[in-house]
Amino acid sequence: LRARGTDLQILEYFKSQFSGHTRLTNWLLLNMNPPDDAILKSLIHSELAQMHKCKIVYTTNFDNFLERSFELNGRKHKAVAIEGHMRSEQDTTEIIKFHGDWNHPDRMVLTESDYERRMAFQEPMDLRLWSDLLNRSILFLGYSFRDPNVAYLFRQVKERFATLPNTNSGRRAYIVVQDPSHFERRLFQERNIEVIPIDGRGRTRAVADVLNEIRS
Repeated sequence: LRARGTDLQILEYFKSQFSGHTRLTNWLLLNMNPPDDAILKSLIHSELAQMHKCKIVYTTNFDNFLERSFELNGRKHKAVAIEGHMRSEQDTTEIIKFHGDWNHPDRMVLTESDYERRMAFQEPMDLRLWSDLLNRSILFLGYSFRDPNVAYLFRQVKERFATLPNTNSGRRAYIVVQDPSHFERRLFQERNIEVIPIDGRGRTRAVADVLNEIRS
């Protein structure tokens, strides 16, 4: 299949063949269920849970690892996957499931058509993102220009906010990149994204160190 189409097209085919992605969702639920100890030992999850000044976390993952980590580390939080969840609560960190989650499979962004729909950036979750970006900076972890909608999002951020006052940091976005090449630095620079380089030989520890430095 990969000789004929992209991963997103393969998932589109899967959805068509089996009248939805319930089979895939069930497989993910069965196989992506680490014990609490594994989540507690995760360096990155631990650092994220301790970033108390950060009250908004966006994730494109469907799993509940972040929620479980926050719960295990005693941090008040709530998941936001649909418009009805968008109610601010004092001292509560919002974990925004930008591509849906297992509790709302109809909102999961998996296939080519799902991505095309989301890239219109006209849904409530998209409007929430634009609102959150006002006078804030965003830190991207685990993304690159290979992700289908990230490069487009970066371009939209630059175009929409180019004429607005700068954020407190002077940058709209930062991204952690392992062993960044001149090619990557140039592309991110064109979109006013500051690259935070890390050593790819110890990526997990390096990302955790970046988060630790930020919150310190």
